[in-house]
Amino acid sequence: MKKFILVAISIFVLFMPITNAYTSGFSYMIDAMDIERINVNGFEINEEIYEKYNLIVYGDPVNINYSKQRWKATENGKWSNSGVLGEFWILGQDYSGRFIHNELFPDDYNSGTSPLDWNYRVVKDAEESWNDTSLYMYESQREYMLTQKLSRFGITYDLTALDIGLDKAKVENYATWGNAGSIYTEKPGEGNVYWAATFNVPPMAGDAKLNSILEFPNGIEYTIEKDETAIEIPYVYGGEVIGVSEYAKEEHIKIIETELKINAIREGIVSGKETLKIAQNGSIIINKNDYPDVKKIVLNFESNSFASTYFANDVIMYDSASQIITIYIENEVEERVTIKNDENAPTIYNIAIKRVTTDERGRSALEELYVNNKTRRKFVCAGQVVNIEVKTSPNASAITFLFEGPVSIATLDDTTRKFLWEEPIKRNEYLLFSSFKQLERMYKFPVGLDLVRETESYKIFSGTYVIPYETTQTLHSWNSLRKEKDDAFKIDESKLFTSIKKPYKLVVRAHSYKGMSMATYLFDVAERWDQLFNRDISEYISR
Repeated sequence: MKKFILVAISIFVLFMPITNAYTSGFSYMIDAMDIERINVNGFEINEEIYEKYNLIVYGDPVNINYSKQRWKATENGKWSNSGVLGEFWILGQDYSGRFIHNELFPDDYNSGTSPLDWNYRVVKDAEESWNDTSLYMYESQREYMLTQKLSRFGITYDLTALDIGLDKAKVENYATWGNAGSIYTEKPGEGNVYWAATFNVPPMAGDAKLNSILEFPNGIEYTIEKDETAIEIPYVYGGEVIGVSEYAKEEHIKIIETELKINAIREGIVSGKETLKIAQNGSIIINKNDYPDVKKIVLNFESNSFASTYFANDVIMYDSASQIITIYIENEVEERVTIKNDENAPTIYNIAIKRVTTDERGRSALEELYVNNKTRRKFVCAGQVVNIEVKTSPNASAITFLFEGPVSIATLDDTTRKFLWEEPIKRNEYLLFSSFKQLERMYKFPVGLDLVRETESYKIFSGTYVIPYETTQTLHSWNSLRKEKDDAFKIDESKLFTSIKKPYKLVVRAHSYKGMSMATYLFDVAERWDQLFNRDISEYISR
């Protein structure tokens, strides 16, 4: 133990000032935590002591100009004196200038009795140290120091500061999440000599650590298929403090923050106070048009987290997580129109789909479909009237078509019946179909097209189809993004006109007595026409 003889005179203790050159990491830590570098007596924080004892101590035990400072050789000592390892009795000062004694300093006097049996002596200023509210931040911190079992030289005793008595146990350092506390006591030895005994109180959350969160709900490998232009990759990033004790509370967290980087570029930051966990959902859209002549895209995600407590001498907790995301790109993009002509069967030359527009006088006109600038594929809207035209060789006798995809594109729903039949009749407006049966027949596949033109070298077949109002969208719209966020005023506009599902496929067959040929046409469905075209979509589309 640390030996000293109590005398009735005041001792002035002088430390020789030193100048510390800190490592960049330690310097960043004390600056980020707003820890004072110099105490009231002008001494700087000692980084070497922090590394060895996990304590914030000002001054250098080697240069303490105090006759009672002592050093002892020990088997596992942390200090070297002429090549011999040992321990100093006084490590230095706290911020207020009070001594910080070394709990590992060996006993000078071994009474052969356990600390449980020692006759502790009243210590000057001991009781005042427990009542000094400036020494701790939370009442739970004081309670912890009073009730935790004390240890010396790695041995924990069934002994607390309350057991010893507040007038006999003096607080030197309050324990924090990551730092041990220390309690100073005195016990009488033989004759009129008294011995100092310092106990250790374990950190409040010695096992606490920070985990950086980086999760991918849909996995880490993706494929952009031939008929797709883009893919969306959802992710979750954040941080969580784990391993806390009942005394380590979420209100002790000053800040917890996570930075997300994708290929070394910052993509987002999420932070919180007085909480043990933060998490943020996000997604990134990869468009293969941005990666020409590439078969594989590699993304490096990094989630870098740190957390600090309100305790000034707690070290900042760090953690980092990373993950490689791989996106494979199929070699060639499928054409919008794919034609397969069987030998001796009719030849399909071309398929064209156009929008049918009607002016206020009921006159019809055909216009090109809009092209989505993001997928470079043509699209229609639910509720739109489209004209399908197929050009074939002269030997074609009939043309039929059907749609592949969700049944919604091939079903006469209630909304479509209302808009195409019931409402125009009530308002005495122009009817697209002469009878309701004619309207119903349009949705009974396969549907035949009418021969509208014939020459010696080709035939043209044509027909009208109304995309049902309740057709499932294949592209993100304002409405779909509102539902995704559940907020009518906050949508991610970068997702507008990106793919939700695979496009629909129009399948056309040309028949004759010699055989049958087939062609397909891919297109997307964006939204109901009466909703979409009330908005300015010029930046998203082209003709």
